[in-house]
Amino acid sequence: MASVAVPERLTWAVETLEVRPGDRLLEIGCGRGVAVALVCPRLDGGHITAIDRSATAIEAAVRRNAEHVAAGRAAFEHIDLETADLDDRCFDKIFAVNVNHFWVRDPATELDRLVRVLNPGGALYLFYEPPSAAKAAEITASLRPALIRHRLTVTTSTARTAKRTPLLCLKAGT
Repeated sequence: MASVAVPERLTWAVETLEVRPGDRLLEIGCGRGVAVALVCPRLDGGHITAIDRSATAIEAAVRRNAEHVAAGRAAFEHIDLETADLDDRCFDKIFAVNVNHFWVRDPATELDRLVRVLNPGGALYLFYEPPSAAKAAEITASLRPALIRHRLTVTTSTARTAKRTPLLCLKAGT
């Protein structure tokens, strides 16, 4: 597969995750699997499961990460979060990049589901590249109360891309 530039938001997200070799991760809305390709070299005994509701995206992600799938470090599922059966699994880190689903409406059902599969001491990371600082503040104001209602401790991190676009991470831990 031809080499493509990795968006800064994904590089920053994976660095922010501080992936450890044995981590068990879940990516929600994995798209074409670019973040998975960045995570897998950091895993040694760990595993990442990536889900997306787009069959086309999953097919591209599997092709991009064929080596990691064959090695057992990565698995992809064509499914959306609302119908994903995750209850028999546990994750140290769950993350999503630019998945608006969490802040454009009440994410209570999804957060209930994710908190159940998050290991003690684990964390949910919600990353965004909003178009402005005002939009970042709006996302934070919408998400923080929902995360706190789920008894999660919330910390916020921000950065900027080379083009000065804001980057936002809401980390919600158990």
